[in-house]
Amino acid sequence: MRTSSKVHAVLAGGTSALMLLVAGLTLLPGSLPLPSPRFLALLSGVTLFPLMGWAFFRGLFGGFDRDLHRLAFRCLPGRPRLALVALIGAGVVLCAVDAATSDSRQDAEVRDGRYVVFETSGRRGTVEVDRREYEAVREGDQRGMAVIPGTALAAVALFVLVTGEVRRADDEAVEAAKAAKAVSTTSAAPASGGTRS
Repeated sequence: MRTSSKVHAVLAGGTSALMLLVAGLTLLPGSLPLPSPRFLALLSGVTLFPLMGWAFFRGLFGGFDRDLHRLAFRCLPGRPRLALVALIGAGVVLCAVDAATSDSRQDAEVRDGRYVVFETSGRRGTVEVDRREYEAVREGDQRGMAVIPGTALAAVALFVLVTGEVRRADDEAVEAAKAAKAVSTTSAAPASGGTRS
């Protein structure tokens, strides 16, 4: 597999693991010093779209054959394959938890020493809440900003490894064909240049 595929997969997989870790930590009781939702949104924008676009072009130029990609998935080394499948599974579970625990409040902020959130149902607008409600909404915002990009980046990393494996197999097939052609050319040369009587 080419080095660029490995670097691409490590970047996507590493960022995915970081974001899903943050999403998982929001489920723990108490308030942890986690990155703000705005920072997580910025991180996901800076990493997800370029890495996903790069993966799209890899797949576009490599062609897509479902059976071939399934075989390439089976040929991946066990630990990276297991790690990425586990990340995708964890992301799906965290997405389900986020959907089940989300409510009509979001965008928790501190304004002039008061805790405010944006109410999306009923009377839409900014409402003042207590600190406990503020922290719960903030953790929900953090989880929402981390879990979907984290899951998508794990899928990108897996896709990149699979397409890299397909390309590696194609490169080996081309090299084998060149070697076979070179062998047939060298073995045919003495026969065509026989001695005259």
